[in-house]
Amino acid sequence: MTNYRIHLTLEPNPGGVFTVTSPDVPGLVTEGATASEIQTHVEDALTALFEAWAQLGQTPPPALQRIDPDREQTVEMLVTAA
Repeated sequence: MTNYRIHLTLEPNPGGVFTVTSPDVPGLVTEGATASEIQTHVEDALTALFEAWAQLGQTPPPALQRIDPDREQTVEMLVTAA
């Protein structure tokens, strides 16, 4: 598994579902209702995009550079607490 640092935009929809896109990854569009679901769907979408880029002979966007997992990382998140 490779870690990437990308920005995600979550747009709320009726019923508590979010449409998820990324300004860093053109073509990334998915949905999810929870953080866990969103993460899974983003990972699945990225896998599909990598496969499509490989088939088309295209290079992934610069934002999808590998991150050193042994180095401290900064993550921005929006969380809700009761």
